[in-house]
Amino acid sequence: MKKIQFNKLSKQDQTLINEAEKAIKNAYDPYSQFYVACALLTKKGNIYKGVNINTCAYGGICAERSAISQMVTAGEYWIKKIAIIAKSDYFKVKIHSGPCGICRQLIWEFAELTKENIEILISDSDKNKILITSIKQLHPLGFGPRLCFGKYKRYLK
Repeated sequence: MKKIQFNKLSKQDQTLINEAEKAIKNAYDPYSQFYVACALLTKKGNIYKGVNINTCAYGGICAERSAISQMVTAGEYWIKKIAIIAKSDYFKVKIHSGPCGICRQLIWEFAELTKENIEILISDSDKNKILITSIKQLHPLGFGPRLCFGKYKRYLK
């Protein structure tokens, strides 16, 4: 893991974080007002975005799972890179808000399926510092497709 200034990132990485930032305005969390957005880049070069959605019963969906759902709905399964940004109505998010455990497991599923160590970019709310990590760093020894003997060939086109 390393931290880097936004302006030192590649144009592709800056674009991915900017796309996540554009989507964050659509996040739905009227209760904690802690908003998260995710943009992911696929092997085909497409970007899929997702935001967190939280309900009064504290059920909902994270931004990462929302973006992955968009990707799968479009018929893609190969994630190259993910960018995440978080904001709040009450404070500047200065810590790097990484994927929750369920999201790490879902990212791991696709990482193992495609044998891709998916890079994850996590931004503070002002895009001052970006944490660059990977799913293998965030989810070592994850449980995944290699242990389940599923029929995966149709997803690897």
